[in-house]
Amino acid sequence: MTRLLLFLLFPLQVGVQAEVRMNAALNRRTARVGETVLLTVTLHAPGLYGPEIEDPALDGFEVLSSSDRSSFRFSPSLGAVREFTREYTLRVQRAGELTIPPIRASVDGVYYETEALQFMAEPGETAADFPSSLLPRAEEEVAVRLWVEPETAYVGQQVTMTVGAFFEPLVRGRLQRQPEYRPPEVQGFWTADLPGSPRPERRVYGRREYFIQVYRRALFPLSPGTFRIPPAAVIYEVRRGLIFAPETFEVESAPATVVVRPLPLENMPAEFVGAVGRYEAEVWLDRSDLRAGEAVNLVVEVHGTGNLSSIARPEFPEVPGMRVYEGGEDAEVQLRGVEFAGHKRFSWVLIPERPGQYVLPELHLPYFDPLEATYVVARTEPMSLLVAPSPAAAVAAGVSGGTAIRFIKARPGRQGWGMPRRMVFWLVQAAPLAVLLAFIAFGHYRSRVPVLTRRRPRRRQRLVRDLHPLAESGDAAFFAQLRASLLDWLGWRLHLPELSAQGVVQVQHALEDFGVPPPVALEVIDLLEECGRLRYQPDPPGPTVAREFLERANRLLALVDREAVSEKHLRETPGMGSSLYLLACVLLALSVQLATAQERFGIEGAAARWFQDGVAAYGRGDYLQAREFFERALAVRPQDPNLLYNLGNAHYELGERGRAVAFWVRALRVRPRDADARFNLRLVVGDDPVVGSALPALPLSGDEMALLFTLLWFGGCATLIARRRWRKGYLTFGGGAALTLAVLCAALMLYPRSRYAIIAGSDSVLRAGPMRASEVLTSPPPGTGYRVQERRGEWLRVSRGGESEGWVERGHVELIDSR
Repeated sequence: MTRLLLFLLFPLQVGVQAEVRMNAALNRRTARVGETVLLTVTLHAPGLYGPEIEDPALDGFEVLSSSDRSSFRFSPSLGAVREFTREYTLRVQRAGELTIPPIRASVDGVYYETEALQFMAEPGETAADFPSSLLPRAEEEVAVRLWVEPETAYVGQQVTMTVGAFFEPLVRGRLQRQPEYRPPEVQGFWTADLPGSPRPERRVYGRREYFIQVYRRALFPLSPGTFRIPPAAVIYEVRRGLIFAPETFEVESAPATVVVRPLPLENMPAEFVGAVGRYEAEVWLDRSDLRAGEAVNLVVEVHGTGNLSSIARPEFPEVPGMRVYEGGEDAEVQLRGVEFAGHKRFSWVLIPERPGQYVLPELHLPYFDPLEATYVVARTEPMSLLVAPSPAAAVAAGVSGGTAIRFIKARPGRQGWGMPRRMVFWLVQAAPLAVLLAFIAFGHYRSRVPVLTRRRPRRRQRLVRDLHPLAESGDAAFFAQLRASLLDWLGWRLHLPELSAQGVVQVQHALEDFGVPPPVALEVIDLLEECGRLRYQPDPPGPTVAREFLERANRLLALVDREAVSEKHLRETPGMGSSLYLLACVLLALSVQLATAQERFGIEGAAARWFQDGVAAYGRGDYLQAREFFERALAVRPQDPNLLYNLGNAHYELGERGRAVAFWVRALRVRPRDADARFNLRLVVGDDPVVGSALPALPLSGDEMALLFTLLWFGGCATLIARRRWRKGYLTFGGGAALTLAVLCAALMLYPRSRYAIIAGSDSVLRAGPMRASEVLTSPPPGTGYRVQERRGEWLRVSRGGESEGWVERGHVELIDSR
């Protein structure tokens, strides 16, 4: 017994000399002020007794709690080893770079320590940043709080709505799924989501720890008044224990109130259109070397904080000797903390008509500063532009070299047929499919009834082969057997089983009824009568005569097999009356088409004259008369891309920028590869994503897509029909690929497009509702593209995604249909 105890205690004595390991670690190296972090100290020491760890001085942290745990293990090689762990729950108290000093521990009178740890604390919300009335109460395990900042604001000023969901750690650990957040439905505000907390954060309030999820939303009031923000709610599901079923709870916050003040009328600038925030303006030109007649882009960038959609295009003053065209505009929204910010750019196309020094005046952008409660005017600096003389070729006003847009088309274009919208086109596409299905059905029919086609020659050959031994014998019984076999085969071929029991006269009539020529029928009857006579002769005719009769019978049966038709085909043969009726219908349709073509030819001639008159008026600079001539021709040729393009140019020269953009878009829908129309459109609206989405996705017109579909469809069906004959694998692959591409083409042709609206005039405005008494949201410039979401009477609800949305009158826009 003593030896056994010494053997067990010997490793313990050896293990005392083992190495002591001690380290410290943080669960994360960065956090915001008010958040909690976990400091873990781990020590591995030999022996049976626990070490003594000294608590460190943690400057910048508050120790919320600490806990110890230890474990013991034993092995013959290492002896007894104890692992000791201490965890500190710390709350960050101040921002900056913090240091956790080395932590000391004593093992058998020897001191060990960890390395120092560096920690970065970022500024953040603390308990003091939350209103005291919003902190969770002691009895609340889950709480939802909603507050707005500021509670009193001006129309157009940003109000930040914050919702905080507080979960105790015990409840959060029992959640069965992610909590569902239900935001309040607010009315009377333009809203946009703001970034909240990406994940639940650990916070401590009043010595109690919570996991907090924060949601934020920006509210921009549209009208003055007192508005109630409904409660926000969080729905969560917990299980209280293993034997309990999951329970669903819904916790709501208290509502909030926002008081919206109207913008003051005192000292309101005359040019003010509703911009609220804090902005600055800058201006620049995209080029410095310029000649008379050439175009230069002037860009004004407005940047600052506020709702960028409320900023309208500044009015550009008239500059003598310079033509000014409004260009595009774009905005980029950024966030500064929880404030909406960013920049918005406006461009103009300037074309100096003569050389010299031009002074571009300052542009004014009035806005209301809600923090100072006053109106401010942001101004750009005046700019000087030096224009050099033009080249030797004089720049004449009104021709392509002197305007920013391309010149008009001199001849009418090819009128689009609109094949995808015609029923006849799709009926024609059904023809190859019907042929393919007929081939497939015929193949199945042949496989089911093979005796009517492929087995006829084989059955006739078998008949001859079976009678050949008997013919070599020359016996009289051969002729009796030949006659019986001939009658059986004729009954089978003519679908008359009772034919073998009838006389030769009935057999002759049956042959003639089934289309066998009378001479062939008479030869068959003579053969049957001779066979009947020779079978009763006392002296057999011999093998030579028998072989001649057998060859004669084979020849006659082949003639009957080729000439005879089935009874079904005889019944389906059309009569003379139906043929005459069909011919009369065809002649009547041709006469109607001829009369229509003659009438159409006369109208087309008038349209061509109006087109040329419009081109002449445009060349003289009489754009109003050119527009009238082009509109007359367009009534006759509505799908002429050159007419649509020329009409857009005429509207552009008359200052109707929005209608010009609409007609150029229509021209590109008919002929997507028109470089002149694309140039003009890019010059006027720039890279407008909405206008760009109104154009065809592929550089193919509808008729070209229909022709491509027809080629693929007919080619695929023909290839599969050929595959039924030759049974080649590459024919199956080629036909399937062609039909797949044809289906994709049909999907592109038939997929319904969105309807688009192009702002036509400068007096067009977007309103909050479908009535003129509704508040004006914005005044988009002419040529701006919108997607039509809804139509209600003479009002359209239009949208540009998240940029702007509202209602506009039908008469203030040009509609681009969905065809």
